[in-house]
Amino acid sequence: MLIIKKENLDNLKDELAKESKLVDLQQRDVLPFKKYFFLVEEEIFSFNKEDNKLSSKGGSAFDGKDQKEPEPFILFGLPLRATEALVQLDEIMKTPVPDFYYFQRRKASTVISIIEEDGPVPHLGVDLILEKINDKEYKVHILTEKGKNISKSKLFVKSDKKEIAGSAKKNKTMSELRKLLLDPELLKDAVEWSWKGFPEIWDDLGKRCIGCGICTYVCPLCHCFSIEDGCSLNGKTCSKTRKWSACTLPEFATVTGGHDFHPSIKERYYNWFYHKFVRAYKEYGKAQCVACGNCQRQCPARINIEEELLKIIEKYQEK
Repeated sequence: MLIIKKENLDNLKDELAKESKLVDLQQRDVLPFKKYFFLVEEEIFSFNKEDNKLSSKGGSAFDGKDQKEPEPFILFGLPLRATEALVQLDEIMKTPVPDFYYFQRRKASTVISIIEEDGPVPHLGVDLILEKINDKEYKVHILTEKGKNISKSKLFVKSDKKEIAGSAKKNKTMSELRKLLLDPELLKDAVEWSWKGFPEIWDDLGKRCIGCGICTYVCPLCHCFSIEDGCSLNGKTCSKTRKWSACTLPEFATVTGGHDFHPSIKERYYNWFYHKFVRAYKEYGKAQCVACGNCQRQCPARINIEEELLKIIEKYQEK
C-alpha cells in the first residue's frame, strides 16, 4: 500500500506548484470547483470590422488572457462530494454534444482528491485520490498516468500495513438527503407529483425564495448558461460571450416576442427542483445532487432543500 503522511501534504503542494499552476481547494471558496472548467464568463469569439477578422477564444480561469488552449493546472484537495460531482459533471457535459470549452480545460487539468468523509471512494474522474486512513496518513489511489507520475515523488512511501482504508472515517451517520439520493426514482416521482398534488409547498417556497440564483451558482452540478452578444463603444468589434445563468432568475425562460414560460418565482423554483430530481433521473438515472449542502449554507432566504424534500416525500407517501 502506498501512503503519504499528513505532514507532507504541504510539501507535496510545493512540489506540484513548481511544475504547474496549482489551485488549493483546501482554501475555502464560496464558488465550487466547476468554475475552473466551466467559466463564470468567457468570450466565445469576437469579430473586428477593421481587419475583418474573426477570433475564437478559449480563455483562462486564472488571468483572463486570450489563448487557444488553456494552460495546464492542478486542482488539489477535491473533497468526496465534489469528486462525485465532477464525475457527474463530466457525464453531463458530454451530452448531447461534448462541450468543447469544458473539455479543453478538463484535458489541461490534473485533479487530486483528498477524501476525509464517509462514503465509497469514486475510482474515476480524477487522477489521484488521497484517502484518510488515520490521523497521520493517507492511502494513495492512482487512477491515471498523471496520477502515477505524481506518485513517483519521494513523499509517497510504501507501507506494510494491511488494508485499513476507511477505518478512520469521522462521521458514520448519513444525512437525510444522502439517504434520499439512494432512491432517485422515489425522489423523481414525489417531486413530479408535488406540483399538483402538494401545491401549498410551492406557494410557500415561492414566497420565501428571492430569485437571486445563488443556489445555482454554488451548486457543483448546475450548468445553465446564457449566450450574450456585445459590441464595443466605437462599434469596431463585436463578441459573443457565454455566462453562468440560473433557472430561478427573472427572464430565464423568456423567449423572443416576450413570452415567459416561467413568469413567477414559484414556477422557476419548482423548475430548479424538477431539473435536479425529475429530468435528471429521466436522462441519467440519478438526481443531479450530491448532498454537498452548498445551496443550504449560502441561501439568503435560509431555504433548506433537505427539509423541503422530506416534506414532499412524506406528503407523497401519505397520498
